Amino acid sequence: MNSGKVLIRSTILAAAAAVVWALPAQAQFYSGKTIDVVVPAGAGGGLTRSARTFTNHMKNHIAGKPKMVIRNIPGGTKGHNFMAEKAKPDGMTIMWGPLFFATVMAGGPGVRYDPSKFEIIGTGNSSFVSLIRADTPPGMKTISDLTKASNVVTGGIRPGGLLDMLHQLSFDALGVSYRHVTGFRGQPKMNAAIRSKEIQALTTGHPGYHAFYRETILKDGTALPLFYHSPFDPKTGEPIRLPGRYPANIKHFVDAYKDIKGGSPSGTAWEAYKWLASYETWPYFIVAPEGTPKAAIDALRAAHAAVPNDPGFKSEWTKQFRDIPIFRTGEAAAVVIDTHKKISPAALAFLKKTVAPGKK
Repeated sequence: MNSGKVLIRSTILAAAAAVVWALPAQAQFYSGKTIDVVVPAGAGGGLTRSARTFTNHMKNHIAGKPKMVIRNIPGGTKGHNFMAEKAKPDGMTIMWGPLFFATVMAGGPGVRYDPSKFEIIGTGNSSFVSLIRADTPPGMKTISDLTKASNVVTGGIRPGGLLDMLHQLSFDALGVSYRHVTGFRGQPKMNAAIRSKEIQALTTGHPGYHAFYRETILKDGTALPLFYHSPFDPKTGEPIRLPGRYPANIKHFVDAYKDIKGGSPSGTAWEAYKWLASYETWPYFIVAPEGTPKAAIDALRAAHAAVPNDPGFKSEWTKQFRDIPIFRTGEAAAVVIDTHKKISPAALAFLKKTVAPGKK
């Protein structure tokens, strides 16, 4: 009888010891370490600011409390190629930023990575607003007047850039006649161009909407908001609407399309637009190199899931960017990557013309 009790007690103690050992071991993975956070853009921009804001709070939720240091690698896909080819899969290097799905699918120059090969920590969405000068002939009093305009001069930052593509593909889906001028190198340049009438319409990100347009040319009637762009759910295909993020007169593109055209969007340009909005409007991916240890991935995912509920993060992010994105962690984020190759040949061909105009 006594020996049985001893055996049972020994088993319980052994199990408890294993749990006690496992928790410190997991914490020790990042204890005293530094995680490099690759940002595939120049220092000082919105992507770097968003990465710094998020990771400043994320490190507090990682067992072992490591340091997290921003490492900028500007130049489009250079940061992505670094993650795929040179970054060690030891849990000490991650990347924050968009995965440029359209550039990958269109066979853009310099792409040497496959998004599906990365280890996915999580992602976050963003939204964008299109607007047009009210004096664009024959005059823009309501968004329905957009169908009367011809040869609208639209502006963008770079061929194949997200702001360019959202604007072009939405106008293509609506059948609006336009001439696109790109290369303005940032929203301040775009802002100056639309004010000086060098361009008549543009698309801006959510921070740019607040920083440059909401209280200026939109408020005084110089420009008219057209619609906002946000992701479509990869599983349901329905738009992810953002009630309360914008004034009631700025509707999701799908709803604005119905007001303008009187029906639901369709056609190849629409398919290309929907695909683009489904995947490219998740710009806040956190990924690690293929083969990163599971213990590291688990710790990073747990921290990623905790950050959006952190009061300090909510306050700081809202102060800087005026909204809290929809964040997805782990497998919920991986769905975006796992489904990004689902595009019809016709829509892909249309997309390629926008991403790489003139490319054979």
